[in-house]
Amino acid sequence: MAEQSDRQQIETLQKWADGKATLKDVRRYSDEELFSISRMAYYFFYQGKLDEARKLFQGLYAVNPLDPYVAKALGVVEHAAGNPQGAMAAFDVALKIAPQDAVAYVGRAEVKISMGQRAQAADDLRRAQQLCRDNADLKAKISALLAGLAPSRR
Repeated sequence: MAEQSDRQQIETLQKWADGKATLKDVRRYSDEELFSISRMAYYFFYQGKLDEARKLFQGLYAVNPLDPYVAKALGVVEHAAGNPQGAMAAFDVALKIAPQDAVAYVGRAEVKISMGQRAQAADDLRRAQQLCRDNADLKAKISALLAGLAPSRR
């Protein structure tokens, strides 16, 4: 029994070395364990403890780089911490993992707006608008942001 477990661990390590598994797989973390850490990072963020939130979300990303939620959360934290380049990179990763994620497009658009990239932000918002189907709050946010980007008529 132990021999089979050792063999499975070696196979998992080889998959990780080949880029076909994550540290989540290697360390056998459960979704519940990672969710608990994510929840703690979320609470740190809303308490204004950005460094603590950043460290936890970076750790979660290192353990499970295939989770778009973690990449988006890291983007939000980086943006709030005044690191737009880090935020942009995190949202780009989220969109690479989940290219149909309207929330990731909105997050990236907000970063672009803060960087003065209004036309690129509008492109992301229009893409998010196409993808957003049943989230009324997100639709309203997208519409408000697009309206804010529209040239004023005086």
